[in-house]
Amino acid sequence: MAHFTTSDGLSLHYETHGFENAGPALVFLNGMTQTTRHWATHRRVLCQERRVLTYDARGQGESDAPTEVPSLDRHLSDLRELLDHLDITSVDLVGFSHGARIALGFTTEYPNRMRRLVLCSATAEPTALARTIVRSWEQILDLGGLAALSWASIPTIIGNEFLEKNEFLLENIVRAAVDRNSDRGTRMLLKGLSRFPDLEDLAGKITVPTLVISADHDPLVDLKGARKLAELCEGTHELVENCGHTIPIERPEIFRELITEFL
Repeated sequence: MAHFTTSDGLSLHYETHGFENAGPALVFLNGMTQTTRHWATHRRVLCQERRVLTYDARGQGESDAPTEVPSLDRHLSDLRELLDHLDITSVDLVGFSHGARIALGFTTEYPNRMRRLVLCSATAEPTALARTIVRSWEQILDLGGLAALSWASIPTIIGNEFLEKNEFLLENIVRAAVDRNSDRGTRMLLKGLSRFPDLEDLAGKITVPTLVISADHDPLVDLKGARKLAELCEGTHELVENCGHTIPIERPEIFRELITEFL
């Protein structure tokens, strides 16, 4: 387990795989309460031919919780400093949900370090429903803690088809989210998310090839908003059917096929 200390003194957990391979590093950026473990299935396959980097953002998993609400710029600095630490000059970024926002911001700020960009489960036009869901998460976390948030978020991030096959795993899913994260770290991330710039403002600055992936049963990202994000990035859009918000988990084979073909 490797750790890196940021310029403001926080410890970030990261993992490298397949670094004996040549070429740009493939970097996965977590969703809100995800950790590096959520990419394990994809990493095991992709590191056979690619250098793969995963890391926990401040407030996630094995990384330190921030001492103040992290801005998007702070997340971008963390990623840049980590890449500098590992002497990585060229990357393909794959960001999921919260991680997609960081990936998009990084691409606008450091285009010279980017080769290709994948944005999964992100939208240029959040609906009133999506905004209300995220606001409710803050309230649930404040009133009931991380376990309550984890239970409450399941119906909004996981699609019915996956649930029908894996309902018996729900307690384990919640337990893992609670064990791998902290109330404080998650609270800081949620508050920071509400202060991020709109993706619409960032997307118009993208100059690298971009793929946007969304799902048809995602209450947080509708088809219109995902397509607009792709258009603003002058990229392509792919729709995954019979799937909720967590595409890399619910449809791992399709997700991996889409990104490998694009990259």
